[in-house]
Amino acid sequence: MAEMPIPQDYGRNIDGIGGITINTDGGADIELTEAPPEVEELEDGSAVVTMEDYKGPEEDPDFYENMAESYDLQELSSLAIRYLDLIDKDKDARSERDKQYEEGIKRTGMGNDAPGGATFMGASKVVHPAMTEACIDFAARAIKEIFPPDGPVRTNIIGEVTEDKTEVAERKRDYLNWQLTEQIEEFRDEQEQMLTQLPLGGSQFLKLYWDDQKKRPASEFLPIDNVYLPFSAVSFYTAQRVTEVQDISEWEFKNRIRRGLYKNIGIIRSALEPEESHAEKANQKVEGKKYQDNEDGLRRVFHIYTWLELEDDKYSKGEMAPYILMIDKNDMEVIGLYRNWEEGDETLTKLDWIIEFKFIPWRGAYAIGLAQLIGGLSAALTGALRALLDSAHINNAATMLKLKGGKMSGQSQQVEVTQVVEVEAGPGVNDIRSIAMPMPFNPPSAVLFQLLGWLSTAAKGVITTSEEKIADITNNAPVGTTQALIEQGAAVFSAIHARLHASQARVLMVLQRINRWYLDEQQKGDVIADLPIHRKDFERNGDVIPVSDPHIFSETQRMAQTQAVLSLADKYPQLFDQRAVIGRALKQLKVPNINELMPQYRKPIELNAADENAAMVMGHPAVAYPRQDHIAHIRSHLEFFQNPMLGSNPIMAPMFVPAALEHLKQHIMLWYTQAVRMYALKPAGLDKERYEDSKLAAEIDRVVAVASQHVTMDTKEVLAPFMQVIQQMAQMAQQFKPQPQMDGEAQAVLQASMAETQRRAQRDQADIQLKQAQMQQDMVEQDKKQQFEAAQNTEKLLTEERLKTLDLTVDAARLKKEQGESAIALQNELQRNLNKGV
Repeated sequence: MAEMPIPQDYGRNIDGIGGITINTDGGADIELTEAPPEVEELEDGSAVVTMEDYKGPEEDPDFYENMAESYDLQELSSLAIRYLDLIDKDKDARSERDKQYEEGIKRTGMGNDAPGGATFMGASKVVHPAMTEACIDFAARAIKEIFPPDGPVRTNIIGEVTEDKTEVAERKRDYLNWQLTEQIEEFRDEQEQMLTQLPLGGSQFLKLYWDDQKKRPASEFLPIDNVYLPFSAVSFYTAQRVTEVQDISEWEFKNRIRRGLYKNIGIIRSALEPEESHAEKANQKVEGKKYQDNEDGLRRVFHIYTWLELEDDKYSKGEMAPYILMIDKNDMEVIGLYRNWEEGDETLTKLDWIIEFKFIPWRGAYAIGLAQLIGGLSAALTGALRALLDSAHINNAATMLKLKGGKMSGQSQQVEVTQVVEVEAGPGVNDIRSIAMPMPFNPPSAVLFQLLGWLSTAAKGVITTSEEKIADITNNAPVGTTQALIEQGAAVFSAIHARLHASQARVLMVLQRINRWYLDEQQKGDVIADLPIHRKDFERNGDVIPVSDPHIFSETQRMAQTQAVLSLADKYPQLFDQRAVIGRALKQLKVPNINELMPQYRKPIELNAADENAAMVMGHPAVAYPRQDHIAHIRSHLEFFQNPMLGSNPIMAPMFVPAALEHLKQHIMLWYTQAVRMYALKPAGLDKERYEDSKLAAEIDRVVAVASQHVTMDTKEVLAPFMQVIQQMAQMAQQFKPQPQMDGEAQAVLQASMAETQRRAQRDQADIQLKQAQMQQDMVEQDKKQQFEAAQNTEKLLTEERLKTLDLTVDAARLKKEQGESAIALQNELQRNLNKGV
């Protein structure tokens, strides 16, 4: 790290740092030294290790030469005889396999020779399409996943992701995609042909090699009937020998001799009919080809990938080593012998040129295909379908029984449609049914029709790759449920797809090895000529892999995952890179020219302070770098801001101020980390240590803790003059902070909510007014009630008073009457007494 020209005392003695000795956990003293001289340390702390350049085939032509040109002829003749005998045995050992492949091709019905059904004249020869449909469906789905239009390669950086690793991986990805889509023009055709045959053969092969005539890699499809393995082989890649059968024309044979691939031998023109496998014969019927003569002089050559002990080979030192042995069957002579390991490889590891693709692995070296899986069901389907059609045909055919002895001389016995024919009968016969009757054939059976449907369902259940199980799923279904149904509906294809992905990875590894050897000799064309690709880029194979995903095998599944990501990103926006999420969704929707819709961010570059100010005003990013003078940059940015004609200008401030605050934060943090490093780590010799990988992490923590006290003192001295201006910038930035904007859906929800609130307020106001009117009415009613009650009470009181007055009057009258009666009685009593003389 370069020292920063800032006013602080770097010579200050810090207790616990200067002149210390670091101990590991085991107690051993460690002397910290500089990086080794072969390692070039960069200013950002990373390092570049210079590796020895790889030596390709052109560096040592003797190692990769055709040994058949100089090897002992007697030894070569012995090898030819021995291996031709072994090849015959290997061929006989897999003869039944060849017949199974032939049977699968016939069951497709495309060669018009599928066995089964009746043999009478006019019998149906239709074939049920279960086998053909499965092959076409599989190949279409497979090629779409492993070879999309943009190319079959993507990057995959393992370990720490660095800028150098990323650039190399991206260069390789672009170059390999160009190779497989344009340079190797036959690659996609060969791979598609292989995929259509894979379900029938169980195992199929793809070969990659360097074509020195075309100056580019080349590819070739190898059907399983042209690849022989020994009976004892349990795996293709570990087999003791693998024999590739090639039937080439005389012209191609001579061309390979001229190019140096084969040894020059006396050629005897081949006039024999080429020996064809059972599968090849069946395939020729599908193609509509028929052998005429051997005008092209086809001859059979065996390329045998095997292990040999060659005592005279100075490179193998007489040990068992991998070789490629090429034998011309017509002349029974070795025409090629090549070492099949890399020069300098002391392990003698065999190089792969042929890649196996498997359908369903089984016990043994060969995988199984549709011929083994549904061969019987396919035959039953074809038989049932033919039986139904034959039954319908027979019931509509004019097949009759004629009475023996019936005289019909001179009469037609075959009646064409719409033809009227007169038939003469014998004496006494007036009913034609008396001399002839239709054959009593049974009509088409409903049970047979049901059986056909059951067989079809059973066959599709074994090899289905469709997704019928999600047909009734609604848009509101959970993503997990949809995903589970997709995987359940295509479980077989999911496993096959993972195997295809692994085989495609092997293809890329072989292609990278060819590029590592022959990149400088390739014809690259105008499109890729400017790409800075180098042979050294292909020394690492793990940074590019097939674009297919072994966990995803259909567009429906990928769309379900994308929908799940969009849903989560909408729910938790702070956890996702929204640009990356939207970009992935657009790519999944196959939207063209995504970069036009979402322009790429301009990559920041290191600039001086003035250029950074201009960049931030124009809306471009500015990034602080470790080697810059951070205090000087901070001062320049703040002075630019304080100038009312520049940073504080109303037309510049809205863009400049927010970006400058973020940029100032970067400079302050870099100044802080560099100050700690200069105070503590560098004097202690720890500045070269990687904290995450170092065993001295605890020691580094203690040193940093001590240094932090002194850095805190420096911040008050160095950064304090800037804080007032930074606070002014922060306050101004609040004015430019955009108000949160809502999308259309959120605005609609808000408007609906406001409308609902207003409606509720109006309803509440109406309720209040109604309640007030009700209260007034209640008050009026209450007043009336009270007045009525008061009137009633008054009337009651008056009535009571009147009654009381009346009672008093009555009482007075009664008293008066009683008094009068008493007076009269007293008078009468006095009168009587007077009368008595009292």
